[in-house]
Amino acid sequence: KPDNVGDDEVLKSAKDEIICALRLEKHKEKDKIINDLLQNGRQSLSNHKVEFAPKVYTAAINENNGQLMKSLKKYLERQWKIKYGSSNQWFKLFLEEYKDAVNYDSVLNRTAEYGHKYLKDCPILSIVLQLLFEGIDDKFFDETNAFNDLWCTITNNGLKSIENFSDNKKQSVLLQALCEYYRPKLFELLEISEIQDEDNLYESALNNVAKYGWLQGLQEVEER
Repeated sequence: KPDNVGDDEVLKSAKDEIICALRLEKHKEKDKIINDLLQNGRQSLSNHKVEFAPKVYTAAINENNGQLMKSLKKYLERQWKIKYGSSNQWFKLFLEEYKDAVNYDSVLNRTAEYGHKYLKDCPILSIVLQLLFEGIDDKFFDETNAFNDLWCTITNNGLKSIENFSDNKKQSVLLQALCEYYRPKLFELLEISEIQDEDNLYESALNNVAKYGWLQGLQEVEER
């Protein structure tokens, strides 16, 4: 597909900027360092400190508006749109809409700093939660662990567990993100249980589980 080639090139050029910012063009450990960085964020560079010239390392670790962070955030933004947005048009539109939101840059910074640590096992849901809940700041992650509590609540009990969401548009986005989280887990469970997908049962069950959580959401399946 021509689109895929274009997408790969877009990500490659963003990755090359990161390599350039870290002066790693000719370094033999280049791929290892970059893969660690993209997976675990800027703080992972401390694992490779000896591989850098002191000046380059100090700038990379300390400069929040330096070349590395700019390039890393550019890469992440493109990755979100391509990797998660290409099969979820609603997510692409959601990112566009929230691009100017107060906390958009905070979410990018957090991901650039810590990598997949807070993206959990469903980056789409994590990004949506972090953008929708404007009160979520770094303290939510480090000091109070409140994000973990929010994550556990919503992934066990579904959309209904978030009572303070009266905004229909936000509810709709969050429901779609929850469907992305529950879909692989639920469909695998139904297949293992040898439950046939008759009368659109799988999608109907997915919608219920996303709204009401595992326990209440699976009642319809049991009743059938």
